[in-house]
Amino acid sequence: MIILQSGTFFSIVQHPGNISFTILMIAQNMIRYKHMRVRSRLRNILIRALTHSMDVQTMVEIARRIIGNEYDLHKRCGFPESVPIPDHDAARQIVIDLIDAALALPFVTLLVSIDRNGFVGRKLHIHRIDDILGEMLELGLTYDPENQIFVENANRQQTPNWGVIREGDVHSFAFLRFDVVGNSRLVRKYNEETVMQAYGDLRRLIQAILFRRNGRLWSWEGDGGLAAFYTDDVNAAAVYTGMEILRELYLYNRLRCPLEEPIRLRLAVHSGPSEYRNNVDDIGSMAIKKVYHIESNLTLPDTLTVSDTVYFNLDPLLESWFSPLAGNGDSTCYRYALAFEK
Repeated sequence: MIILQSGTFFSIVQHPGNISFTILMIAQNMIRYKHMRVRSRLRNILIRALTHSMDVQTMVEIARRIIGNEYDLHKRCGFPESVPIPDHDAARQIVIDLIDAALALPFVTLLVSIDRNGFVGRKLHIHRIDDILGEMLELGLTYDPENQIFVENANRQQTPNWGVIREGDVHSFAFLRFDVVGNSRLVRKYNEETVMQAYGDLRRLIQAILFRRNGRLWSWEGDGGLAAFYTDDVNAAAVYTGMEILRELYLYNRLRCPLEEPIRLRLAVHSGPSEYRNNVDDIGSMAIKKVYHIESNLTLPDTLTVSDTVYFNLDPLLESWFSPLAGNGDSTCYRYALAFEK
């Protein structure tokens, strides 16, 4: 369950027939989603999707899952209770109401989930679902099937909150912490221009790898930083990113580094629940504190250390690249280091 603000939450609910789908339950004092500008084409497609996919009763049930049980379609349409509402009129009113309430994003998310997983124990294909996904892509949002959410399309833009996480929301993230070994000595030994060039190259190298893995650079301290992962398999994404950084940094040091010695990093990965804040320094997260602890206390230069939480969520093939660390306290961590055949 993902807790948001003021009682708003998402939950995965199991229904008869062993079918799971995302139900978006909006509490009375809800915090609304960031308003998504809905173009007329998407609005019209959504109206047709409801009209051609379900009866009015099902439309109302879906609307109430998002808006609340107090939603009265007859009153909204101006029809007496005894008069049936035509399918198209019902669909049009529901879509307009959801858009006006800034709830288009959770509405579309629920439609995609219904199309893939069914609704209240029965299969329900959503008419023109591919067109709906295409319109969302035009808005810069792409569907993440792993987490059943829309996130920003990384090829169009990258923001720290993936375009959908609100200030104060609590989610499960994986965190990658990295730090340059011997930064103070390097700053004293080399002139500022040379150090800035090397660190600028390092940042671009890391950001390029994060881009490929849909990670976000939450903080950069000049000689290190913190990256976060929210979509897909966050543990694997963070670990692969760390491994790629070590490999690409090795090549950079041999071929392009302006220093007379290699840049060396310590990297660590841990995952867990954390709130989101635009200012990372305002986040009071035990998960972030732990990844900093692992990096500074349990990690050797040129290695990646992962917590047991991360390790036991990895694919066995990926696990095989790591070795356990001995005698590090209340939990076991695991280490990866570059290895080359002789």
